[in-house]
Amino acid sequence: MRTPRASSAARPGKRPAAASLAAEPANPVVHELANLYVELWMRRADRMSSLTSELELTPSQARTLALMQPDKSFTMSELAQAVMLEPSNLTGVIDKLEARGLVKRGLAATDRRVKLVSVTRAGAALRAKLWERLREPAPWMLALSARDQRQLLLILRKGLAFEQQSAGTKS
Repeated sequence: MRTPRASSAARPGKRPAAASLAAEPANPVVHELANLYVELWMRRADRMSSLTSELELTPSQARTLALMQPDKSFTMSELAQAVMLEPSNLTGVIDKLEARGLVKRGLAATDRRVKLVSVTRAGAALRAKLWERLREPAPWMLALSARDQRQLLLILRKGLAFEQQSAGTKS
């Protein structure tokens, strides 16, 4: 009978891939960390829902507007990928944003079949307001000591760097 080869995650000196990390049994501290992260995220999601309502945007419209850069045009496919929506769903989101005068569509100069989407002045102003509100620290962040805030900042930077690196290896 043939014995299975050891995975790269089990080999000493090899850094496990992100998918391998998810498959490994986590210790109790990691489980609690994941639970608390989800709880904080859910509470932040409630805040996001209130904010989008206040700005008269759906969550998909807010995400689309937030991810667009005011000085750049996006193809519909680039935008769909960035916003993580199917192109057919993005079309409805863009239709509604365009009806409010927040974005405009145009044609690419090199290929008239390609639709470009860009933020209008009104869209840029609402986007700036959205980002200003999204960047407001949660009350629990303000309750941390300056030392804890700096430590959390370093940890979050490491987490974001890992996520960015993992996303880069998938492409």
